[in-house]
Amino acid sequence: MKNKLLARYQRAYTLWRRQHYAEAEACLRRVWEQLGIKTLRGMLLLAYCQREQRQIVSEIATLRELLQTFAQAPEQELLADAWSLLGAALRELGGVRHAVTAFERAAAVEPRPAQRLVELSNAIFTANADPEAGEEAFRRLYAQYRQELSGLQLQAYPAADWQHDRLRVGYLSADFGNHPVGQFIAPLFQQYDRAHFAVYAYDRAPHEDAVAQALRAGDVVWRDVSGLSYAALAAQIRVDAIDILVDLGGHTANNALPVLACRAAPVQISGIGYFNSTGLRECAGFLSDVYCTPMSALLQRGSGRIGWRGAAPYFNEQLLRMPHSHFCYAPFTHFPAVGPLPCQTRGYVTFGCFNNFAKVTDAMLGLWRQILMDVPTAHLLLKHSIFDSAEGREYCQKRFQRLELPLERIELRGFSADYLAQYNDVDIALDTAPYTGGLTTCEALYMGVPVVTLAGDRHGARFGCSFLSNIGLAELVADTPARYVELATVLAGDPALLQQMRAKLRTRMQHSPLMDSQGYMRDLENIYQRLWRERRTIR
Repeated sequence: MKNKLLARYQRAYTLWRRQHYAEAEACLRRVWEQLGIKTLRGMLLLAYCQREQRQIVSEIATLRELLQTFAQAPEQELLADAWSLLGAALRELGGVRHAVTAFERAAAVEPRPAQRLVELSNAIFTANADPEAGEEAFRRLYAQYRQELSGLQLQAYPAADWQHDRLRVGYLSADFGNHPVGQFIAPLFQQYDRAHFAVYAYDRAPHEDAVAQALRAGDVVWRDVSGLSYAALAAQIRVDAIDILVDLGGHTANNALPVLACRAAPVQISGIGYFNSTGLRECAGFLSDVYCTPMSALLQRGSGRIGWRGAAPYFNEQLLRMPHSHFCYAPFTHFPAVGPLPCQTRGYVTFGCFNNFAKVTDAMLGLWRQILMDVPTAHLLLKHSIFDSAEGREYCQKRFQRLELPLERIELRGFSADYLAQYNDVDIALDTAPYTGGLTTCEALYMGVPVVTLAGDRHGARFGCSFLSNIGLAELVADTPARYVELATVLAGDPALLQQMRAKLRTRMQHSPLMDSQGYMRDLENIYQRLWRERRTIR
């Protein structure tokens, strides 16, 4: 009997590996029915099946039952996995505060040192969506991360003073491909000054898509480092004698932040692919701009360095302020034509948000409710993969109902390959806060849809402010929640202005600093040269 049950467990696992998730789930339940009891491994496999079927509410229930039933189980690695899955599921439904706690619990029980760092990165990343997470919360998380990092006992290289004819800049990322980061980094590899710079790419997760092929097409030295340990990767960077190492991942998935602790390059900075501090003292700077880090933030902080460098809240790095945008939008995407203004044919304005639903906090929904109340004929279109499943839609509808949003005026759409064309159904896009849109905002604007944003108190909460200011639409940036509602409401009442924006936004973007790749690289390389000249003074 035991052998027969083990064989059925193995069959359930095989079905899961073959992506037959419903069959795997049915197989597990038959085993439990015969056993009369559930098992830790079986419940964890069930949670994986539910995740793949987008049954997120059921997945959360399964994981909570598992963690309560097997809290004292000796299989710490499995419990850590369960806590991590729970954190990811809660984050996807917008429960970011509980998600942060779950990731911290995962780190606490995880027996593998490197994986503990992954879970703490998950917690730090997720905390950015929590409007209540202040500086103290981030300082505590960074301290935990540094403590775990010290346990890896990575070798720190002595300071180097390379004497190259051209500055060697190395870019470190797992997102060199068809990924949001890929839409902002083409100039780094295609428009750099070859007379004064040599560029290296350290690819943590090689892609084989068209974007990756285009990025690799130039004369950049490309290193596939996907199989290397942190120490081996640092050694490779050291062998290449990189002058300035630029981390493009921060605390995102598959990051290599521990490499920075090795001090593999004389100057190490971060930016573009992440929106907040690394928390590492070995990171000298973080790329920002004059809109994401206004001078007032530096003055408030009391930094002694007022100018192109300065400290700001939430950062231990010096903020490297680009004079225009720290992003350069260089999309590989083929965009459909901008369609007519929807409200002209429908008779009502449609607000929309295609941002990751994990960014949609209850506070944000409260503002959207007020907008819908102030514009009583308006509709709200939300698009995200969470709405692909009946469970996801039902959960969100109950949440909207609890917050008293008018369900009859809210349309939910799941993932689709033609999502860009669906901006032709939106008159005005509503940004999220404090975790704003990045690529999503640029795509909406490029499709002729104006975006109303709420500027926060830190670099990563001001991306919308930077995008809009750089294309000459700073008037759509709100500095208070009340102003956010007011801007959306006033804009909805001016169809002539909406039509004008729709007709001109794409051209406006193309002729703005946001898409000026040559100007962007001049600004960025000026910062690189300053960093190299002043490297001995950078902390």
